[in-house]
Amino acid sequence: MEADEDAPPPAPEIEKELEIRAPIEKVWDALTDAGSIDKWMHSGEVAVDLRPGGSYQFFGGDTSGVFTRVMRPHALEYTWRQAGWQADWPDSVVAWDLRPGEEDTTRVHLRHTAFPSEAEAQAHDARWDEYFLGPLRGWLEG
Repeated sequence: MEADEDAPPPAPEIEKELEIRAPIEKVWDALTDAGSIDKWMHSGEVAVDLRPGGSYQFFGGDTSGVFTRVMRPHALEYTWRQAGWQADWPDSVVAWDLRPGEEDTTRVHLRHTAFPSEAEAQAHDARWDEYFLGPLRGWLEG
């Protein structure tokens, strides 16, 4: 079977994994509670309607989307859209998987898929570490 030369290339994606020295419920709350998010993200304005079909906004609305999966405390998924993206670009998708680790730690797996371009995926790769995962870990472990 030959590869379809006309098929579009696979959409770029990002995967990140880390272990946080905090119980899974505390990590879940840090990712889903607007008051907690604002404390570690320092984004100015955060809004969260945590339910499938509910919306969220980070960074004063520069990042927004809709929750598609909410399974406390293990799975969270939502669409992701940047304010500067072209109108015809589809939303990307962020999925968090949380698993209890040893000695009150939590294993965190982040997957961000369906970027509109390779350039957007590359730009987001470092931003996940700088604006989300680093501050999240620092706040929870601090």
